Amino acid sequence: MTSFSIDISNRIDHGRISILRNIKEVAEELNIPFFVVGAFARDLIFEHIHRIPAPRTTLDIDIGVEVASWEEFEKLTSELLNRRHFTARPLPHRFVNETMGIIVDIVPFGEISGEANQISWPPDHGTIMSMVGFEEAYRSALQVLIDSEPSLEILVPSIPALALLKIISWDDAYPRRQRDAHDLLFILENYEETGIEAAPYDSHVALLTEEEFDSRLAAVRLLGRDMALLSGSEAIQKVIEILTREIDEENSYRMLSDMVNGATRQGIRFNTALQLLEKLLQGIQDNRQSL
Repeated sequence: MTSFSIDISNRIDHGRISILRNIKEVAEELNIPFFVVGAFARDLIFEHIHRIPAPRTTLDIDIGVEVASWEEFEKLTSELLNRRHFTARPLPHRFVNETMGIIVDIVPFGEISGEANQISWPPDHGTIMSMVGFEEAYRSALQVLIDSEPSLEILVPSIPALALLKIISWDDAYPRRQRDAHDLLFILENYEETGIEAAPYDSHVALLTEEEFDSRLAAVRLLGRDMALLSGSEAIQKVIEILTREIDEENSYRMLSDMVNGATRQGIRFNTALQLLEKLLQGIQDNRQSL
């Protein structure tokens, strides 16, 4: 993770700041690391850091907590409930702050996920969730200052880590996670506007030339290369398998259909999305071949 903090204080509403402050207070008392994931992480990165409006707004907060066991996870959630920061919902990972009307999903990763790198939710363990990519996302997370009085820093995934998590989450829960496909397309379409746009000109002239000076395509290939650098072999191999399958016409283009569902001029948007996925996969393979 970064050793410096990105300052976006005074850009986040006080309700979510209060919720995150409560979570951090309890997590630090129990020595449980956590970071923000999901759509709120997308908003923090794009809207609040880079000033790029997100495709949809969210009030919900998703949190990943690094724990060794269900007992440790339940100790955290029980303490949050005991202090009346949240009330529980039927889903085991879902809580709500009644005052703010904000839903908070808390999912565990780390040693709890075992060799299979997945969790099965108690008590019946019927709901299984892949945690592939969470370790890499946490280890490469950005420190973000969201409030200055008093200081409140949280960890947020980098854009390459966020893209990786979106791909795996979409695949793991298909067809229930169409919004992950929407978010992935948003990331691919806007990555060059996040400060990366100068990189191809500064140090990747050959890459830019290969892409006929299309800076968006060059930026997406760079995103793929960065994803390959941050990810362990299991995570990146999983992403390669998903993307290879999803750009193959014989597999019905499920991800692409989810990406453009509801968009105007779907035919044009579909072709654009397909090209971006192809370039993302090419960028990942660029780095895999050079390692």
